[in-house]
Amino acid sequence: MGSEQPEVVPRPGRRERGFRAAALACAASALVLLVVHTLSWWSLGPPAPAVLPPAGEVLEGKAPFRFGVVGDSHSNLDVFEAVLRGMKADEVSLVLHMGDLVAARAETEYDWLLHELDEARLGVPFCTVPGNHDIIKWESNPRVRCRLFSRSFGPRQYWFAYANALFVGFDSAAEKCKKEDLQWLDRTLSRLRGQFEACFVYIHVPPTDPRAGCSHCMESGAEELGHILKKHRVTALFAGHIHSYLETAIEGVPVYISGGGGGGPDEPFGPFHYLLCSVEPGGAFQVEKKDVVAASRGDYWEHRLLVVWPRRLGVLFLVVLMAAGVAFSVLAGIAQRRRLRGAKPVPTS
Repeated sequence: MGSEQPEVVPRPGRRERGFRAAALACAASALVLLVVHTLSWWSLGPPAPAVLPPAGEVLEGKAPFRFGVVGDSHSNLDVFEAVLRGMKADEVSLVLHMGDLVAARAETEYDWLLHELDEARLGVPFCTVPGNHDIIKWESNPRVRCRLFSRSFGPRQYWFAYANALFVGFDSAAEKCKKEDLQWLDRTLSRLRGQFEACFVYIHVPPTDPRAGCSHCMESGAEELGHILKKHRVTALFAGHIHSYLETAIEGVPVYISGGGGGGPDEPFGPFHYLLCSVEPGGAFQVEKKDVVAASRGDYWEHRLLVVWPRRLGVLFLVVLMAAGVAFSVLAGIAQRRRLRGAKPVPTS
């Protein structure tokens, strides 16, 4: 009676090992990404309330008072928190932000910023206008163009008053001034300017770029804007967009360009900063540039982990990873079956 001959089972080949390694890598990556998405969802939680300006309101207050100006934070919360701490220490009565609040136009970016503002407990009005990174630039309908911005920070342009000063937020995020927007600005100033001793207009893209050979400014509408500012004796115009600090003028109206709230610096290079502005009885006005240094980069890494990576590596990417892992597992199984079918009996003497 013959005995069964043992078989020699070939060792897994390079292809089979590669398939198994790829399946394991996809599974591990999908697990890590799932953890990141879960952390992001858990950390952000329910959306923080919108931070709306006092549009159309006359706020109680007395001169002298101080207000802060900052622009282009670009989701750099380490710098932005340092700016807010400085403004709180300076006891400002309100904060103007020149736009480009977020690094990318996404709901999670705005939710992250709203949570940070909620935790900052600023305690004074936070009044901003949209920047070019906050809008869908190619969209002609302003409501659609500024949808995410308006969802979190209110109207794209508006006015309010504090003490003896009128403040007007104007939308130049698309790098041009449309005729209907200029007409709105002219009507608003015609109706209200005479009631206040000082008047400040704040925008994102400046009407001109005072740097030699640079044109980081409006493509059209600057001349018309200048005429309106001069006509209504606007005290000063504030703008951002250029990540530096520059002073210039348009039609005799002082222009302060301050984009040092967190974005990568532009020439002339300088430290991150904000402006501390003082308004005296009678409308006298002073500006002081105040430099800031971020105390840490903790928010930078937290932002990348909980906001940037989940946004760039979304649920679709997670599904693709899982599907790829299954596909590689199937291919490894097929390679294994072929290897086992090729097993040969061990010859006996």
